[in-house]
Amino acid sequence: MSSTMATSPLDIIEAPVPLENIALKMKEKDKGELISWCDQKLQACVQSRIAFEQQWYMNMAFYFGRQYVAWMNQSSSGLSRLYEPPAPPYRVRMIVNICRRIVRTELTKVTRQTPQYYVVPNTTDDDDRMAAIAAEQIAEYQIRELQWNKKFRMAAQWMLLCGTSFLKEYWDSTKMDPSGVMGTICLDPVTAFHMFVPDIQEETMEGQPFAIHTMLKDSEEVKQNWKVNVQPNVEVQGGALEQRFFNALGIRSNMPQKNKVQVFEMWCKPCVKFPQGALVSWGDKQLIQVLEEWPYTRQEFPFAKLDHIPTGRFYGDSSLVDLIPLQKEVNRTHSQIVESKNKMAKPQWKAQRGSVDVGKMTSEPGLVVLYTPGFQAPEPVQPPSLPSYVIDELERLTRSMDDLAATGEITKGNVPPGITAASAISYLQEENDNRFAPTVSSIEEATEKLGKQMLAFVNEYWDEARKVKVVGDGRLMETREFSKADVKGNTDFVVETGSAAPRSRAARQAQIIELVKMGVIDGVTSLKYLDMVETGKLYEDAQVDARQIAREHVMFKEGQDVMVNPFDNDEAHDLGHSNWMKGEEFSNLPPEIQQKAVMHWNEHKMRMMQKMQAEQMQQAQMGGPPVGNGSPISQRAAPTNPQRNGQ
Repeated sequence: MSSTMATSPLDIIEAPVPLENIALKMKEKDKGELISWCDQKLQACVQSRIAFEQQWYMNMAFYFGRQYVAWMNQSSSGLSRLYEPPAPPYRVRMIVNICRRIVRTELTKVTRQTPQYYVVPNTTDDDDRMAAIAAEQIAEYQIRELQWNKKFRMAAQWMLLCGTSFLKEYWDSTKMDPSGVMGTICLDPVTAFHMFVPDIQEETMEGQPFAIHTMLKDSEEVKQNWKVNVQPNVEVQGGALEQRFFNALGIRSNMPQKNKVQVFEMWCKPCVKFPQGALVSWGDKQLIQVLEEWPYTRQEFPFAKLDHIPTGRFYGDSSLVDLIPLQKEVNRTHSQIVESKNKMAKPQWKAQRGSVDVGKMTSEPGLVVLYTPGFQAPEPVQPPSLPSYVIDELERLTRSMDDLAATGEITKGNVPPGITAASAISYLQEENDNRFAPTVSSIEEATEKLGKQMLAFVNEYWDEARKVKVVGDGRLMETREFSKADVKGNTDFVVETGSAAPRSRAARQAQIIELVKMGVIDGVTSLKYLDMVETGKLYEDAQVDARQIAREHVMFKEGQDVMVNPFDNDEAHDLGHSNWMKGEEFSNLPPEIQQKAVMHWNEHKMRMMQKMQAEQMQQAQMGGPPVGNGSPISQRAAPTNPQRNGQ
C-alpha cells in the first residue's frame, strides 16, 4: 500500500501579499480557546462518520485479501478493531479475490478517457479570445507538470475503495516552479480518511461550513516552516493510513518507527467567529498558524470531491459494499469444495474399539494396517459427494457480482450469442458503461473546479513572466513566456460533458475508418485518430512537411527571413501557410511580418504555377489534352495586401 496518500506534502498557503499569521502574537489563553473550539468541531465530525469509516476499513480488508475478518468491540477501552476469528486446523479458508479484479476493472474504466476542456473567453473581443487561447496553453502545461494522470489515478482508486476521495490544489510560495520563479501550483490526492466535514447530509463540498484536512509532518519541518516547536505525537510504520489499517487488523510491525506530528488544517468559510473566513492549523495542542482571512481570491475550498455511487449524503458508496456478502459466499463455497476434495483424498476411518492401533494409521502409500483377529477390519468412511448445484452456485455468484459492478461479458470482451454488428456491440458497451454516468459526472465536475482554481492562481500569482512549454503547429514543442497579463482574467475553464465517459477504442476506430470510406477525412489524417501505436508512428512519419511548415511559422513570428528551398513540397506549403494566415495568430502579427509571410507564400504559388505551365507545354507537345484547367491552384489568387489578409 502506497504511503503517498497519507504523507502528501502540504505547505501552508500564502497569498501574493502574505497574510499575517497571528498565531505567534496571540495570548496563550486565546490560543487555548481557539484550539479547544477547533478540537470540538473535529470530534463532532469524527463521531458523525464512524459508520462510514468502519465500512471503509472492511472494503480495504477485502480488497487486500483479508476476507475472513470481523469487527470486535473492546469494551474496556471503547475501541474496536478487525480480527480474524480462529478456525479448526482442518477448516479450509479459500480466498478467490473477485473484489480486487472488479475494482481494477472499474479503475480502468474511469481512468481510460482524459476529460476534454477549453477556456471560454470573457467577451468576443480579439484580446479576450487570444487570452483564452493562452489560458488553455497554460492549463495544458500545468496539467503535465502536476502529473495530473498519476494523481487522478491515485485519487480514483481510493474513490472506488471508499466511495469518495478528493484532489487538493493549492499554491505553495516556498517552492520554485520549473521556469525558476518562486511559487508554484501543487496537486495532492486526499483519501476520505483524511477529510472531515460537519454536515454528513450535505452532498456538495461547497455546501459545508468548514472542512478539516489531517496530515502527517516531520516535527523538524513544522519548526522550520512555522517557527513552532511541536513534539512528535504519532509513531507510524510507513504511512498514517497503513498504520491505521494495521491497527484495525491488530497487526504490529517490527519496522523502525518514525516520529511524526499530526497536523490538522481547518478551512473555515465566513461565519460569526471568522467574518472573512479563516485558515487555522494546529497539532499536539499547539497552534501553528491562523489566517483570519480566506487565503485566495476565489472563495472556494481547495478540494475537489470525487464520488462513485451517490448516497444522498456527503460520502458516497463503493461497489464493494454490495459485493462483500457475495464474496463471502464465493469463498465459503470454494472452501467447502476443497474440504470435500481433501476428505476424498484422505478419508476418515471407522474401526471397532481395540481392533487396531490408531497411532500406526498414517497416509503413507502402501501401508499395511494390522488389526486384531476376531474384530471387524477397519474401513474408510465414504463422505457424501457434493451435489451439482454447489458447482453451479459458483457460476451464479460470479455472474451476480459482475452484474452488480457492470463488469459482465461485454466488459470482458465477450459478445452475447447472435450479436455480430459493430454498431450493436458498441451500443451494448455503451449501455453497460452507463452505470458509470454519476462517477463520470463527478470526475468532470472535479476537473472543471480544479481547472478554474488553477487559472485563478495564474491570474493571481503570476506577476512575473514564466516559461511554459506548449505544443505548437505540427506537434512541435515550443517555449513561450506567459504572465497573468496574458490571461487577462479569462479563467472560465469548461470541461465537455461526457468527455470522460469510458468508450470503446475498437468502436472509435471503426467509426474513423467509416469516415475515411465516405471521404470525410483522408487516410493520413485518420492515422492521427486511430489511437494505435503503429498508426501513430506512421502519422508522425507522414508529418515531415507539416513539421517543416510549423518551424517556418515560428521563424516568421520571431521576425526571421524564411527562404523557399528547392526540396520544399509546394502544395503542402501552400495549404499549410494559407490555413495559418486565416487564423487569429497571424492577424495579430505586425504588418511587416505579415508582408514577409505573404511574399514567402507567393513564391511557393509562383513555383506551382511554373510547374503547371511546364506540364501543360509537355502535354501539348505530346498531343495530349491540356492539364490544370479548373485546378484549385489556378483559382486561388495570392493576396497582395497583407492589411486585407486576416485583418
